[in-house]
Amino acid sequence: MRIVNISSLYPPNIVGGAEQGLKVMSDEMARAGHDVHIITLDGPKKPESNGSSVTVHPTPLKNLYWPFDQQRHARSRVTKALWHAIDTHNGLMASAVKTALRNIQPDVVLTRNLQGFSTAVMPAVKQLGLPLVHVIHDFSLLCPQTSMFRNGKVCGQKDARCTSCRLLTSWRWRHTNAADAVIGVSRAVLDAHVDHGLFQDAERTVIYNALKPSLTIQSSVGHRDTSKPIRFGFLGRVEKAKGVETLLEAMRYLSSKDFDLEVVIAGNGDPAYIEGLKQQYAEAPVEFAGYVDTAKFFNEIDVLVFPSELREALGNGVFEAFSQGLPVIGSTMGGIPESIEHLKNGMVFEAGNVMALADCMHMLGTFESSRASLAEAALAKSHEYQPAKRANEYIDFLSRVVTKHSNLVAQAHG
Repeated sequence: MRIVNISSLYPPNIVGGAEQGLKVMSDEMARAGHDVHIITLDGPKKPESNGSSVTVHPTPLKNLYWPFDQQRHARSRVTKALWHAIDTHNGLMASAVKTALRNIQPDVVLTRNLQGFSTAVMPAVKQLGLPLVHVIHDFSLLCPQTSMFRNGKVCGQKDARCTSCRLLTSWRWRHTNAADAVIGVSRAVLDAHVDHGLFQDAERTVIYNALKPSLTIQSSVGHRDTSKPIRFGFLGRVEKAKGVETLLEAMRYLSSKDFDLEVVIAGNGDPAYIEGLKQQYAEAPVEFAGYVDTAKFFNEIDVLVFPSELREALGNGVFEAFSQGLPVIGSTMGGIPESIEHLKNGMVFEAGNVMALADCMHMLGTFESSRASLAEAALAKSHEYQPAKRANEYIDFLSRVVTKHSNLVAQAHG
């Protein structure tokens, strides 16, 4: 198949995991013999082939400014509002994408994160008579902030959304009607969109993300030195919504009960907020490690804690930890618990519940045999996230979509 992915960003222009995951899948599909193309915004860093057979088509951004650098924070409110107004239905970008697609002549088109392109490219794809599959990586079709989190609380439960979200995403809603099929990176993120009325007539499936190549699945679980405190690790952006304070309060409670543990907080965040946490927990057994190498960090902890209070689309950190033989304690939010089998390869607790998290930490720190058993099961589970397996799932689904589309076209002309 000749496959086109349309994505705002593609390495080396990176903001988050979505574009890194796209590269992993694209390379795997190309390795399997498919002709893979990427239509992406022409960013400050030029794509390098690095031996990949994926063809990248950088497309100049036709809007007021590049939206993925720190300078965007210094823009005036008027300028930002105008940028987003243009991005709501950017006909110039849709036209540029149509021109590229006419030249490539793909069998199927996948749209992903579309900030800068605007979701107007979706009906543009359909105007060319091409089958269209949208991949949901976050909540940007439902919430301009992508997080569905407001005033310290999760919002948008079931079909309820705030008025501003409804207004600002109304065009995106209409554009999604062009999709023949949709892939969610978790059941949670897919169901949330369906609950809000999107993709009602589209064929739907879930395909989880894959491990990044830099994380090699370990051959066995390492033995923990039980003479040392058990080390719980947090990896992510250091902010309240990610549940870091819930973890620190659970640590404080356990420490007050003479439970021997250490907590390592890895990741960046607002410097003033992090400094405040350091002062607040100055006497506690906690280390703020800042930015770390993921593999090295996993090698230095015994259990990963994923305490997020946001509706995470998936939570790649769960299966990344699994690949290194680490059990995970995860919150109930979004797609996090979909990778965790409670009391088999990890534990799940109610998001924001300090005592529930403390109970999980106490169990894994007290019963070494239980922790070791969960670690073995976690390592075994990680093999499900190998890139080649995920690429095959994509190809199987795309093949079905293309065949169905071809049959419908034949019937229409029959």
